[in-house]
Parts: sequence; structure tokens; C-alpha cells
Amino acid sequence: DTTSELIDQVYNEYIGNAENPAQVRDGLLNALEDSTFVLPSVEVARYHRDAGYPVYFYQFQHRPSSADGVIPEFVRADHGDEIAFVFGKPFLAGDVSMLRSATEEETKLSRTIMRYWTNFARNGNPNGEGLASWPQYDLDEKYLEIDLVQKVSKKLKESQMEFWMRLFKQMRNKR
Repeated sequence: DTTSELIDQVYNEYIGNAENPAQVRDGLLNALEDSTFVLPSVEVARYHRDAGYPVYFYQFQHRPSSADGVIPEFVRADHGDEIAFVFGKPFLAGDVSMLRSATEEETKLSRTIMRYWTNFARNGNPNGEGLASWPQYDLDEKYLEIDLVQKVSKKLKESQMEFWMRLFKQMRNKR
């Protein structure tokens, strides 16, 4: 059965070497994240890049301090966590603040992210004076890891993306 073969492949890729329940959980979460968010994002970035459009790709990696005691420790940065930083939530008070008790580092991160997004909206390029260089997504697939300190990396989850591309190609070929 094709479905059970596919499940076996995903299991072997993400969970097969797990030695405890936490590793099983993490493997399952990674499989879901990679197939639902990472692969589609990488594919869209590649399509736009290949069509000749400038692409600036990032992965938000900062776990907000407001998650402490609310979200399980094994959850890193969650999908959409950067939005609070984009719109300056650390600077807001009262009920509208999504980041109650933002740290000084988070306030600085929010300013940095607001500058990147403003530069991009204004110029089509997020880079600017005083900011870590954010490379354009080209064939090297460099992207910016956004955290308290920004870092350039390349080929986000390369082996996992290759796994999913092979798996989906295999699925198409079996139709």
C-alpha cells in the first residue's frame, strides 16, 4: 500500500532513531513543520528567485520571553512569533501588548526587525546602515536567521527538503 510506504519513509526519516518519547514528539513536530511550513516556503522562494525577482528569506528563531510558563519549553519560536516584533509590541503597554515584560534584548530585536521591514517596504531591500547584512536568496540559498543576534546561513534544512522533494516526486510517479 502506497500510504503505508509513505508513512514508513516519514517515520524512518524523523522518528526512526528516537530513543525516548521526547525524541518521538520532536521528530513528529519537525516532520509537520517541515512539510507544512518549511518546504512550501522554500519552494515559493525558489520560484520567485528563478523568475528573476529579488527574494529575502528568513527563519525567525527567537522564543519570546512571554512564552515562559505559557508554552511548553520544547516549543521554540512558533509560527508568527515575529509579528509582535515587526509591529513593535514590546513598546506597547496594557492589554494590547503581546510581549508583556519584553526583555531589553527583545526591545532591541523589535527595533532591528522594524528597520528591516521598513527598509524592505521602502526600497525592496531590507538592508540598511547598522543592520547585519541580509543576503538576497540566490542559488546558494542564503537566508537570515533572525534571533537576538542575526546570522546568515544557507540551504535551510537542506537534507529534509531533499527528503520531501523525493517523497513528493515518488508520490506523483505512483499516480
